[in-house]
Amino acid sequence: MADDAAPAKDKKETKEKGPKKSKLPLMIVMGLMLGEGAAIFMVAKIMFGPSPLDPVAAAEVADDAEGDTEEVDAAPVDQTAEVDVADCRPSNKASGRLLIYRLRVSALIRAEDAEKVKALVESNESRIQDRVNFVIRSAEPHHLEEPGLETIKRRMKRELDGILGDEQLILEILIPELLQA
Repeated sequence: MADDAAPAKDKKETKEKGPKKSKLPLMIVMGLMLGEGAAIFMVAKIMFGPSPLDPVAAAEVADDAEGDTEEVDAAPVDQTAEVDVADCRPSNKASGRLLIYRLRVSALIRAEDAEKVKALVESNESRIQDRVNFVIRSAEPHHLEEPGLETIKRRMKRELDGILGDEQLILEILIPELLQA
């Protein structure tokens, strides 16, 4: 009978060891999956960078862009002048259909630079018209639908600064008229 008791005891030990062994592979798999998820998250974060809506990135850009917006806000209205830059009818086919626009562009400048800028605009009239038309022709449809036309104004300022040869002459681009014809 002592022999019969020994095999029963071995069976109990086998049953007790069985569940412990089955939890170990499950925990290993769960640990690997957790590690894989963390690795994918980190790779995606590194590759795609911060979100475009991230307020810290926007604050850094605003801190780095010193000058233009501060000068416009700091300059009193009586110390600035407006110069008509272009009056044209550019087209845009970016949305898949031909759209023609009626566009008037002016520049806000310092009053003491008014004569210099007027002379430069008159002497470079065709080049300015070409660059303004280029900006509208190459614009994405959603840029033309922005309430303040910020993207279009920024691109036009960059183009006009290149033509006029001085980034400090133009304080702000004004678009008093942009109509779809």
